[in-house]
Amino acid sequence: MNMIKPILQIGDPILSLETKKVADFKSPELKQLVADLIDTADSKRAITAGLAAPQIGSQMSVCICRRVDLEKDTTAQLSKEALWEVVINPEIVKQSKSTSIFWEACMSVGVGKNALFGPVERPNTVTVKYQDRDGKLRSISARGFFAHELQHEIDHLSGILFLKYISNPKNIWKRDAIDKYYDEFETYPPIE
Repeated sequence: MNMIKPILQIGDPILSLETKKVADFKSPELKQLVADLIDTADSKRAITAGLAAPQIGSQMSVCICRRVDLEKDTTAQLSKEALWEVVINPEIVKQSKSTSIFWEACMSVGVGKNALFGPVERPNTVTVKYQDRDGKLRSISARGFFAHELQHEIDHLSGILFLKYISNPKNIWKRDAIDKYYDEFETYPPIE
């Protein structure tokens, strides 16, 4: 049975722990976790680009990432299964020296108008080696926002939240404030 799970919030100790690698790809626990991650993320499709197992209380090395790269390339609506890439036991095997900055948020860092946003600098391109839900080895290369998204979710599996990368608290904005700024200026605030 699939379920929409509550999202753990910053301060919960599970969010700061390293996850454990998945070894049994036939386990009912893994199948249930993947279904729960997809259902939970899909229920918040308007505000999320991914979800990691620790965010719903699991210590398995599993996350899902929204295929924003495919959404841009198709006029057809992606199915729930095609929209969310299941990434198990991921490892970043290549990353560019060039970086980019995107404003990130996280469902585990505030809710609704109190959700926090901030500018995060990361490698602009990455290649990630991982296993799919059947245990098959796969590789994916990403650039720009999709690369940031993959790195953000993989960070969760190491107990890292995006706020770690923001040294100046003046660059952390609440959702209602950032939305108001963006509506007025059609850009994000300058980084201090």
